[in-house]
Amino acid sequence: MQKKISGMLSSLLAHPGWSHTNMIMILAVGIGVLGGYGAVGFRKLIDLLKLLFFQGGAGGDLLSYAWTLPWWQRMLIPAAGGLVLAPLIKYFAKETKGHGVPEVMEAIALKGGKLTPRTMLTRSLASAITLGSGGSVGREGPIIQIGSALGSSVGQLLHFNEDRMKTLVGCGAAAGMAATFNAPLGGALFAIEVILGDFGLAQVTPIIISSVAATAVSRHYLGDFPSFEFHPPPMSSPYEYLFYAVLGLAAGVLAWFFVSTLYRSEDVFEKIPLPEWIKPVFGGLAVGIIAIWLPYVFSSGYGSINLALNGQLTLAMLATLIFVKVIATSITIASGGSGGVFAPALFMGAMLGGAVGALFNMAFPELTAPYGSYALAGMGAMIAGTMQAPITVILIIFELTGDYMIILPVMAGCILSTMVSHRLLGGESIYTRKLVRLGINLFRGRDLNVLRGLKVGDVMNRDVSAIGEGEPLSLLVRRAIAHPHGTYVQLDENGKISGLIPLRKILELMRDEDLLNILVAQDVAQLEFPVLNPEESLDEVVRKFDGHPLEEMPVTDPANPGVPIGVVRDYDVMQAYRSAVIHQDMSEVVAHNLVRDPERKTVELVDGYRMIEVKAPWDFRGKTIRELDISHRYGVQVILIRKKGNNGEKGKKTNGTEIHFVPRGDDVIEEDDVLVLVGDNKHLRRFMDI
Repeated sequence: MQKKISGMLSSLLAHPGWSHTNMIMILAVGIGVLGGYGAVGFRKLIDLLKLLFFQGGAGGDLLSYAWTLPWWQRMLIPAAGGLVLAPLIKYFAKETKGHGVPEVMEAIALKGGKLTPRTMLTRSLASAITLGSGGSVGREGPIIQIGSALGSSVGQLLHFNEDRMKTLVGCGAAAGMAATFNAPLGGALFAIEVILGDFGLAQVTPIIISSVAATAVSRHYLGDFPSFEFHPPPMSSPYEYLFYAVLGLAAGVLAWFFVSTLYRSEDVFEKIPLPEWIKPVFGGLAVGIIAIWLPYVFSSGYGSINLALNGQLTLAMLATLIFVKVIATSITIASGGSGGVFAPALFMGAMLGGAVGALFNMAFPELTAPYGSYALAGMGAMIAGTMQAPITVILIIFELTGDYMIILPVMAGCILSTMVSHRLLGGESIYTRKLVRLGINLFRGRDLNVLRGLKVGDVMNRDVSAIGEGEPLSLLVRRAIAHPHGTYVQLDENGKISGLIPLRKILELMRDEDLLNILVAQDVAQLEFPVLNPEESLDEVVRKFDGHPLEEMPVTDPANPGVPIGVVRDYDVMQAYRSAVIHQDMSEVVAHNLVRDPERKTVELVDGYRMIEVKAPWDFRGKTIRELDISHRYGVQVILIRKKGNNGEKGKKTNGTEIHFVPRGDDVIEEDDVLVLVGDNKHLRRFMDI
């Protein structure tokens, strides 16, 4: 079936007057419709599970219903949700933990936009269970991941290249966001600014189309009305802009506090000596204990937000709920619950805005409007601070309420909150913080992400310039002149590294002849220095070079700690990066040509170079790309591997399905793999003879 679809696609693309652009636009509509149905279906699933867990409270009125329950039910229902979630985590999908959006961003940065249908299904079920049982999370993150997985699945089915795959993932993310909030503009801009970070026309147009299509579907089934029915009164005086500015600054600090608390909570739960699958039970119980007195924290908390917008909560309750929601959401996610952080951030912002507005109203009653307006501005400021995307948030807040009157205060609050939280969080958002903790840095483009696939052993130079601790400095100077190295490695009597002497240090000391005759190596050696492992990824090496003014770093033998086996030069790392980027770009071009013409086995390049496909030799099987060292042994580059696809279970192949990917050092050659090689004719013939 998949081959038939691919063949139909190739025929369409070959037709004069037809192009990939036409295909992308049609697919954007389809993904938007699917994303809209996915969002509607997910909300219906949450309502169904609310009925099962609470025996009522579906349709968004969970707060009112929760007050009617006995205290022990409010305490135990979230724990019951964790108990239901436990076998799903243990036996089916450990990756359900978390809030979804960082996983989409990781797939775009490192996996060419590839998400599995299994991710969509397990995330949907786990998040619905968490939300349906009162877990303090939102539905937006899972819906975005569902839409993104739909877009990715379509792209994989049609063998699209990486750029088009990312566009389809963005279409799915926009569809999910737009459908859940009835916000087509906000959904599209969220996908462009937050998920892709790319405002190119080729990405913008299909994403907007998907967003509109998804919104049309959600409006048909859920109605055409804003998520929050609130019409803010006009500002009472121009002085209120100062009050909103204070709110923006406070929201920036709260965004930092929330993000920091969330990830510190994850660290705490990681250290608890319990199986991962049982932790959601205890997390649910903790949320249930809070809900005995404050059921406002249940689920997304939209009912509580409406109370704040309409001025129905006291100042003391507003201030309390800010911090209670931070704790409840952090515990839910850190313990293994599944759900988004968008709605909880809206909740915190509404409570903060309400509290700040109430305080200013008490101090300056003639100059301030009712605090509901501040609650709305606080929602926008808090989201902007956590997501680091003020433009998207301003549009979303407008579409959430359908009212333009509050837009200027919202803009002021969003910009100031973003500035403060950007400084406090070191430029990270609530989404990218998770990726940085995993070693994935999106701010520096694709540099660290490319280098993450390379190891120290790939670029290590085994020429170590070692010196003894007692070697006279005058002798070291002569050696530096005859055989200059960026860094000299000092060894103790056991042959282990005891210090480093950078070349620049030697050059500085050369000016003083008296010191040269007195000092020995250990007198000038740098005693604090980084040490590398051959299996360490180069993105970590880049961070170490950033933190230490060295041109070379020693690599030690894992079997003999402290014994140097080589050095890595900053120049070698940069060369590896350039080669990897060129390699990746060429691979994407070749992969695109192969997908469009699957029968093509050779491509003539330039000046005697060509690309060929060969079946992997039998003695390559079971070995990694790094072990084979094909480029050094044969003078050719493996730029792509064609591999039989699988259904997600190790060892089980799906007949007729092929996947194409750029190889990394740890990738293992398997039976029936086809290697796509690039090289000159002489070296290619030599490889073919093995």
